[in-house]
Amino acid sequence: MNPRIARNPGGYRLRVPPENRIVHARALRALGIMAGLTALGTVGYHVLAGWSFFDAFYMTVITITTVGYGETHELDVAGRSFTIFLIVAGAGNIAYALSSMTEFFAKGGWDAYRRRARMHRQLAHLRDHTIVCGYGRLGCETVRTLREHNAPLVVIDANDAVVEALAAASEIPFVHGDATQDDILEAAGITRAKTLVTALHDDASNVFLTLTARVLNPALTIYGKADDPHSLSKLERAGAQFTFSPSLVAGHRIAWQILRPHVTDIVGIHAAKADFELAVEEFEVHELTDSVDRTLAETQLWGAEDAMVLAIKTADGRIVFPPKANYRLQGMDRLVVMAKADVIARFSKTGR
Repeated sequence: MNPRIARNPGGYRLRVPPENRIVHARALRALGIMAGLTALGTVGYHVLAGWSFFDAFYMTVITITTVGYGETHELDVAGRSFTIFLIVAGAGNIAYALSSMTEFFAKGGWDAYRRRARMHRQLAHLRDHTIVCGYGRLGCETVRTLREHNAPLVVIDANDAVVEALAAASEIPFVHGDATQDDILEAAGITRAKTLVTALHDDASNVFLTLTARVLNPALTIYGKADDPHSLSKLERAGAQFTFSPSLVAGHRIAWQILRPHVTDIVGIHAAKADFELAVEEFEVHELTDSVDRTLAETQLWGAEDAMVLAIKTADGRIVFPPKANYRLQGMDRLVVMAKADVIARFSKTGR
């Protein structure tokens, strides 16, 4: 197996973090040099002095490590000259290795190595997760909300300061790099992901990211962000199923707040002026306790004073609105429910 690639229990392959590969390469190089000097010394003493391979190996080890046990057998000028060479080469290599190790541990290299390895294992086990590309204001808020609902996710960002902050937090899985590059997306588990959010700083990068992600995972659901509303159509042609412009979204909400202030308060994501949180949620019927193959009236949601079933989306994409009490629920139907924040968790098997 390629040493730069690890295989996780799920069977797919994921590259070892690049920084850890550098550490591996340096350690292997130091060990390789030491092994090469040992082999050279063993063969050299065997040829020059005619010693047995064990005596030659023993003399090489005590010479390279400079322990000063003395010569195993008498050496002539050629043998002593060869010994001087081994002492200089071996001591120099050991001194360099020790100084590198000291610097590695003193500057937090070991902690960083372990953190990257832990992150690597965490990424390797992610499935059906959301990849948030760009950890700016939009990406940060998206991640915060997803984490509040315990949704699996990973962040991709190329900004060193952002990555350092994420690493210090040690709570959010992340990949450091350019989200438009195939290997970075693969490190984030693009082929196993369910959703991708393009929240990069410029529209051109978001369009290119959408194209790249669509090729790597044709089944991916992509949410594309465009600062310029004219770029929304480009995102759609690139393969994004859902597109939005922050200025349009904010402007639309402000306008509706002005025109229909009471309606906006009620159906908004949070009823900030009330003493409770009101949310519009969606989930599959099989997540509800004892609801599959029952009529809507037979479920706990129907008639609940803290919840209202607004609509049903069937497995074939048909919208049932308004839903009737005698509608018989199927496992893959999706319910859209307006409820107080704690109701869904109370009624749902999954507790989300």
